[in-house]
Amino acid sequence: MMFIGSKHCPHCGAAAAQATAAELSVMKCPRCRIDMSAITLGMVAMRECERCLGLWVEVAAFEKICGDREQQSAVLGTASPAPAHPSPSADMEKIRYAPCPQCTQLMNRINFARCSGVIVDVCKGHGTWFDRDELSNIVQFIRGGGLEISRQKEKTEIEYERQQLRAEQVAAANRSRLSGVSYLDEERLTGLTAASGLLKFLID
Repeated sequence: MMFIGSKHCPHCGAAAAQATAAELSVMKCPRCRIDMSAITLGMVAMRECERCLGLWVEVAAFEKICGDREQQSAVLGTASPAPAHPSPSADMEKIRYAPCPQCTQLMNRINFARCSGVIVDVCKGHGTWFDRDELSNIVQFIRGGGLEISRQKEKTEIEYERQQLRAEQVAAANRSRLSGVSYLDEERLTGLTAASGLLKFLID
């Protein structure tokens, strides 16, 4: 982890970025409610809670990490070793929705890329909260080709939905043909029925 003022990352040797006043503004940890420290990781400015070691990463900064292998190396260099004997209560911990450090609205809990297994807290307008080691887990997922797998899975799902829609349209057209009414005529009749009902409602 590299604090503001350091010239190079002690893990990857990357030069530090100059943080702006906005980046250094004080924010509270959404878990511990204490002030977070402004840090840089590689070339990316973010905030860290010194108590729980969670990270607050703004939207643009997270996009940079996702697309830049040098920044990913800096993240991986800070990952803490897994405990030899995980706490038995860790998996039983109640789900807690965290407030965004910037707007204080409760964030959405999202499975990153829908298949990573890493659940993060996201405020679409401001950034993402990562509990301890979640950011490094996501970087490992990305480097293992996880994003490509997720995109391919999404393409497959979209294609399947298109095929289902086409099948439903064909089935509807066949039913209309058997009843002597064309598919387009059936759609027109449905529209006329809806318009007639609306007109009756307005008149009554």
